[in-house]
Amino acid sequence: MKLLIAYASKSGTAKKAAEELAAALPNHAVTLADLAVQQPDPAAFDYAVVGGSIRMGKAYKPLRRYLAAHGKALADVPHALFLCCAFSDQLEHYQAITFPTALRESAEHLVYFGGELDVAKQKGIDRLLTRMMRSAIQNDEDGELALPGYLPEHVRLLADVLRKK
Repeated sequence: MKLLIAYASKSGTAKKAAEELAAALPNHAVTLADLAVQQPDPAAFDYAVVGGSIRMGKAYKPLRRYLAAHGKALADVPHALFLCCAFSDQLEHYQAITFPTALRESAEHLVYFGGELDVAKQKGIDRLLTRMMRSAIQNDEDGELALPGYLPEHVRLLADVLRKK
């Protein structure tokens, strides 16, 4: 099967997830595409997995551009969509503002790969904001908040489904 795995990642979590997914599918002809560099036509593939990271409450710009340019074609191809974000309680909202309704409804899978608040991977104002978010979580007086993390087990679950195709 010709499989497209297309991602948009600023600080690396979505890239890590996409690379791990591709590595878990050695029997498929996988094209791994960084959407900041290339914008492959999903119609050229048998299946597409497309997603990326949420940055400051919205999808990273290369993903938004890709969906605007190729969203209709993507809806016509069997596909899965994924997001990486630090706040899982906002996942449905992020999915709704990132992926058009028709694309979400036609997706075989909507997957959450977790998220990271890694200060070392940030620059400038993003670094300051990430540090503040981490601090707010770590200093939570009620102890109800936990630092978000990457979920490789979700990547493996999607890989298991795709291996059967």
